[in-house]
Amino acid sequence: MSLRLELDQNLEERFRKAAMNTYGYEKGSLKKAAEEAFYLWINTSKTTSIKSVDDPVKLIKGLFAPLKGKYTSLQLQHESGKLWLKK
Repeated sequence: MSLRLELDQNLEERFRKAAMNTYGYEKGSLKKAAEEAFYLWINTSKTTSIKSVDDPVKLIKGLFAPLKGKYTSLQLQHESGKLWLKK
């Protein structure tokens, strides 16, 4: 699986340096360091577990009903993110 991220330049440089110091200057060093960082964050973060959703369509059904006719499709795209986060 592939994941693309945009990081602050200073953070990226520090991460690359730490990864190379730990895993060496060879192919796969950044991947190993990133996986370790993700596992560490997941295991130590204070986030609650993500609830399993059987039917995502049912979950969002009616979410946009109050907005019908008030926004264009482009505006709805922008508003949908805000609404989803509130839910």
